[in-house]
Amino acid sequence: MAHTRRGTRIPVHISVTVTSLDATNWFSESGLVVLANQHGCAVRIPRPVLVGTGVILEGLPVDKQMASAKVVNSISLGEYERFWLLGLELHQPGNVWGIETPPNDWIVYDQPGTLVDRVLTIWQTISFGPL
Repeated sequence: MAHTRRGTRIPVHISVTVTSLDATNWFSESGLVVLANQHGCAVRIPRPVLVGTGVILEGLPVDKQMASAKVVNSISLGEYERFWLLGLELHQPGNVWGIETPPNDWIVYDQPGTLVDRVLTIWQTISFGPL
C-alpha cells in the first residue's frame, strides 16, 4: 500500500530549539527545520533521537510559539557528519512555521489563541492528562 503525503512539504530555514520530553534521555538542542508541512517537519540536530520520543519545538516564527511533536524518523547524515535529520510529527497539525501563503492542500486548523492555551494543549496532548 502506497503512503500518501498529508500536505505539500515546503523547504524552509527555521532555527528552533528541540527539547526532549523523555526524562530518562532529556536534552535541549539547537536545530534547523529544513522541510515543513502542516503535519510535521524535518529538523537537523547534532544528536540521534529514538523514534517515538516526544519533543517540544520552541522559537517558532508565529509569535515565537512552541509546538509538541514525536520523532518518527532519525537518520544520520553520514559517517563524517555530526548531524541527524529527525522526522517529526506534530501532535496538533497547523501552520506553526509562519508560511504566509501555504499550498492549497494544507488544511487550516483552529489554534488556541494564547501561549497559555498552547501550553495547556501541548501538556494534555503528551498524555499527562487534564490539569
